Amino acid sequence: MPRQKYYRKLFLIGALWNWIITVFFAFAYEAIFPLFDMPLPIYPAFFMMFLGLAFVFGIGYYWVSQDIGKNHAIVRMGIIGKIFVFIAFVWGWIDGQIPLLLVGAGVVDLVFAILYFEFLLFWRKSGI
Repeated sequence: MPRQKYYRKLFLIGALWNWIITVFFAFAYEAIFPLFDMPLPIYPAFFMMFLGLAFVFGIGYYWVSQDIGKNHAIVRMGIIGKIFVFIAFVWGWIDGQIPLLLVGAGVVDLVFAILYFEFLLFWRKSGI
């Protein structure tokens, strides 16, 4: 049971991470980008679509937190998405599009991906 409580909290924290970051960037990107010497997105609609999808993933993590025995497909999608975000941030840094400091957000997503993967392994192994 303590492990299940941990996983519920993990997915709730994952949901909060997605919601806070996406809402913060949605409303403040015009101020944040210049702080990092980054140009504003040429097509903000595509940037907002990415943020919207990340916000929706947060809803999925919230659903998982409410019943960790269900919605494992959301967890698998989340792992893929978070690895993609990490790779995209690293690529953006290597390409000079974003500063190294912002890669930290990608590292957080990578850590969540690893923890989510560990959850799936635990769940399969425990047979709960």
